[in-house]
Amino acid sequence: MKQILTAIDFSPESICSLEFSIGLANRTGAGLTLVWVDHQTERESIYENVKNELRNEAREHFEELVGRYGSKIHSGRIFYKLRKGKVYQEVSRQAILSEADIIIAGTHGVSGFEEGWIGSNAYRIVSHSPCPVITLRHDADAGRRIDSIVMPVDSTLETLHKLPFTLEFAKNVEAIVHIAAMMTVSTKSLRTKIESYSRKAAGEARKMGVETVISVVETDNLVKGLLDYTGNVGAQLISIMTEQGNAGSNILGPFARQVVNDSPVPVLSIQPGQYKV
Repeated sequence: MKQILTAIDFSPESICSLEFSIGLANRTGAGLTLVWVDHQTERESIYENVKNELRNEAREHFEELVGRYGSKIHSGRIFYKLRKGKVYQEVSRQAILSEADIIIAGTHGVSGFEEGWIGSNAYRIVSHSPCPVITLRHDADAGRRIDSIVMPVDSTLETLHKLPFTLEFAKNVEAIVHIAAMMTVSTKSLRTKIESYSRKAAGEARKMGVETVISVVETDNLVKGLLDYTGNVGAQLISIMTEQGNAGSNILGPFARQVVNDSPVPVLSIQPGQYKV
């Protein structure tokens, strides 16, 4: 991992994302860029002095953040970018320009200096990002070290699309991967498929030198079962697909949306087809 991009709206939620990003940058040696987006419409910013005042205020906030957190980066510097347009589009464009390997964004943003936009745009950032996204709630422990990751496996063809990046991420942070075989059905053929996918994931992990544990999670509620299992094993990150069986839809599916919304630990979301299995 070489570059991290963090979406900032100066709300407490996005500061939590910044602190998490610094820890991840120090763990992986990655560079860190912060991005803020002026999302005013032309009608809202008709007065040039008002528009400039907002951008100047954002720049001042960034300088304050760099002054406060810059010394906490073990190597490299914190850079920041100011963009204008739709939040999720500009965050994605900056990710491409920065050649970011991952985007970090908070959820439930409510109190930025110009009314936080992170929460309302988090789902769109995840859905439209050109790279994986980690989302975390405002009450997440941003300084907690990632030593274990939960990766659920189901019966869909896309379930292993998250495997390459998840394993690479786990290797970078030296984390164990808990492969959760999510059993919601009694159909023997589907259960056999899930078991097969789980073994394949463990085999690929061995090739990369990543430690794994396979567990069967019997549940009639995927989200509750996944979050309960995550809590039981004490994992600090969950890796999911943005949607099962719907590659290229640019829609955050109901399962992914609920996990992103309800998970007390950060969630790594990967789109189907982003990485070859």
